[in-house]
Amino acid sequence: MRLGTHGRRAHGASPDAQRGFRDVGADAVALFLALNLWLVVASVLMVGATAVALGIPVRGVLRELFLPGFAIYFVYVRDRRSIAPEDRLNHPQRTRLVERYEGPLHVTELLALAAYELVLFSAVPLGTVDGLVMLGIAHLPFAVLWAYSSLKGHPVLDSLAVALAWGALVVTSVLVTGPVVSPPAVGAVLLGWVVIVFAGVESRNVDDADGDQRLRRDTVASLLGPRRATALVVCLKLCGVGVFWLVGGAVSVILPVLYLGLLRVFRTLSRPVSAGR
Repeated sequence: MRLGTHGRRAHGASPDAQRGFRDVGADAVALFLALNLWLVVASVLMVGATAVALGIPVRGVLRELFLPGFAIYFVYVRDRRSIAPEDRLNHPQRTRLVERYEGPLHVTELLALAAYELVLFSAVPLGTVDGLVMLGIAHLPFAVLWAYSSLKGHPVLDSLAVALAWGALVVTSVLVTGPVVSPPAVGAVLLGWVVIVFAGVESRNVDDADGDQRLRRDTVASLLGPRRATALVVCLKLCGVGVFWLVGGAVSVILPVLYLGLLRVFRTLSRPVSAGR
């Protein structure tokens, strides 16, 4: 019996180790939700929706489907690791998780950045003016991340900068394949994403309105109040989906609606984690 017990201990994890694995797994899920890393998954739908609206076969942008996801991972992890005073007030559980896993988050953040640059430089037509313009646009999210602390507290401006950066990146991810598309259609799709992403940023601000007011970090949500801000968010999202309908017809609305539905599901799941309940 001793040998049997010893054998089981040698080949199987101890109860403490099993609890440790479960705790790490639970923390990984909590980080995925609290850091909004589900936006990485949602970005695939954004690229696919853009391609459909512009009449580009999705199979032609298979590599580019994942390009924004790497940038989103890098930006959100880097931003969450830079803990602001309002983060400790609005998101205490998220703050504790980020501090606990500071090292691994930093490593994965750098890996995501390396993957982003590798895919980007392999996709962009280097040596052309169009390629240089696309490279510049593709790095807009990093410029916004660098300037975001100074933009924060300027209602509309901070959310608009985020929306422009992500909208431009998603559209550029499709255009790097070199399709022949109508410039007005490209502009309309960009506008659609800017409106939708802006609404998404402000919807997150609705949850943080009380904390932002106490720390004098004004946002549209804190100025309008939760009820009116929520109504504005809904109107903007409907307008954004309407733009896709106008550009690509009823079929092009399917993926943006799925995108918004996915965001709603993950936002609901992430609220208890962010609130520390």
